Amino acid sequence: MLKNKKLQREREIFSHKFITWTSKTSLRGFTLMEVVVILFVLSVGILAILSLARRSSYFQSVKKNLIVASYLSQEGIELMKNIRDTNIILEDSYDNWDGFSSAGVGEFTYKVDFFTLLATTCPSIDEAVLQNDKDGFFGHIKDGEDSIFKRLITVRAETSSSTTVESWVEWTERGQTYDYKLETILYDLSL
Repeated sequence: MLKNKKLQREREIFSHKFITWTSKTSLRGFTLMEVVVILFVLSVGILAILSLARRSSYFQSVKKNLIVASYLSQEGIELMKNIRDTNIILEDSYDNWDGFSSAGVGEFTYKVDFFTLLATTCPSIDEAVLQNDKDGFFGHIKDGEDSIFKRLITVRAETSSSTTVESWVEWTERGQTYDYKLETILYDLSL
């Protein structure tokens, strides 16, 4: 019986020590250094996510404007084709871009839009700002609001039967200038 009591007492002491030891470790909190390290890791992760979101938004805006610029440049080429085709139908010189006379051999710069279907002489792209009308269309109109896009059409005629047409669209976004150019050759189809 004495042995049993002694064994029982040892069990009580061991279980008391075990309970005390485990309860002390389970109640233990984070040290100040651990909290600082956790906050640093979290802040670096959050800053990386925010930076990625910001850059993604920037590239999305640039790509959207690149698509608009490609359409505007293609429109410039199509408008010059339309002027050429109209001139051929009216039995006028195919390269009568401005409605006055044949352009002849040389290099000329114009601004053109679908409102007038005439190319207007324009010395530089800075003077060829496209405006938005109330319906969201781009053109060289007086009552529109200036857009970020500029379009200049360059016509280079090396011969009397063919003309190289370049449509150049430029825009500035967040301090950086971008441009988009398309080029084609238009032939005198009346020959």
